Amino acid sequence: MEWEQLQQQAENYRLQLLNVDKWKKQHTTLEKLIQHANRELKHYESELIAAKKELQKLEKTSILNLFREWSGKKDELIEQRLDVVAVSELKFIEAQLTHEDLKDDLVDLVHKINAVNESYVAQELQKLERKRELWLMQHAPHVAEKLTKLLEDELLLKQLVIEIHEAIDAGKNAIRTLTDAAHSLKSASSYSTWDTYFGGGFIATALKHDKLDESNSKIHNAQISLQRFHNELLDVQQMKQDTLNIDTDGLVKFADYFFDDIFSAWSIHSKISTSMNQISRVQDDVNNTLQQLQMKLDVSLEKKQEIMTQKQVIY
Repeated sequence: MEWEQLQQQAENYRLQLLNVDKWKKQHTTLEKLIQHANRELKHYESELIAAKKELQKLEKTSILNLFREWSGKKDELIEQRLDVVAVSELKFIEAQLTHEDLKDDLVDLVHKINAVNESYVAQELQKLERKRELWLMQHAPHVAEKLTKLLEDELLLKQLVIEIHEAIDAGKNAIRTLTDAAHSLKSASSYSTWDTYFGGGFIATALKHDKLDESNSKIHNAQISLQRFHNELLDVQQMKQDTLNIDTDGLVKFADYFFDDIFSAWSIHSKISTSMNQISRVQDDVNNTLQQLQMKLDVSLEKKQEIMTQKQVIY
């Protein structure tokens, strides 16, 4: 078996094992995220039940409610409670969607892991490694150590390039979903303004909540896209390369705050405007990270070319 064929087969097996190792780490991360999402789901379900009970109390006939009707306060209080229920319901729905998406991601990951016969691949790789060593000793003993090191670096760079490309794709998708979320919030803001300037009331409130409910899926898409972008960045960071220095913690913490603020501010026009500004800042953070990734990609490709040149000299 010629050297190039030996090298190609060994590289394919090693990339498979590197992928399995990556997927197992992702599996652990997803399990933790699912546990967290499950806790949030229970919390928001309790919050929604409590909000609905408070609304039902206001709708019941009582001496206090009769007084509120006479003073014109009851409708105002019910409208406020409707806002609380709407916000609680949006948070609950978001928690449900996140929980379901994470479970779907976990199922896909398990399929990927199970598709690779890790034991068989490891055994075949060991056989190929022994054949490679024998070939080097017979045909190029004087450069065996240097060539082995070059091939090791080349393999890691190939894996790194794959990870960076996956992170860039996830980041671009996050930008697209954030843009959709921004458009939805702008529309919701116009409803909130109309509600404020034209006196509100049940019709305005119902329309506003309907519009916000319509926006909810886009907000969720943005949140889950940011989470997946974060996961891809972790994959890049875990590659052992001196060229990498990408800090993702700030982005993820900011994103968590940003989405929580949106869900707590549906009914207030000024806060929705603030949330729109926060979307813009998150987009800036993602774009800045994408620029860093592109720089790392360029450096990695340059190093890969350098290794290819050194290999050609040896061959």
